[in-house]
Amino acid sequence: MTRVALAAFLLMGVAGAAGAVGWAADGARCTVATKGESPMAKACAKGGRQAASQTMKEMVAKAKANGKTFTCDNCHKDRENFELTANAREDFKKLEAAQKK
Repeated sequence: MTRVALAAFLLMGVAGAAGAVGWAADGARCTVATKGESPMAKACAKGGRQAASQTMKEMVAKAKANGKTFTCDNCHKDRENFELTANAREDFKKLEAAQKK
């Protein structure tokens, strides 16, 4: 195997492994929704924290269009590590339900 082919092969393996654990291109790794089939877990697995943030914004906007209001501060203690508040998981279930009109 040539050096170029070997380097490409190794790079693809590293990129695939990084994507599998929820790393974004900017290195922001998901720490909350890391497992499961929720929209957030899928976004984290696909594109890390940046994708998760975009998905959450889209969900909040859709809920608002359906007459329900949600804010980041209701579920996250801060936006640095996205630590959840005590009611966050229950509120996320409500946010998911608010996706349907």
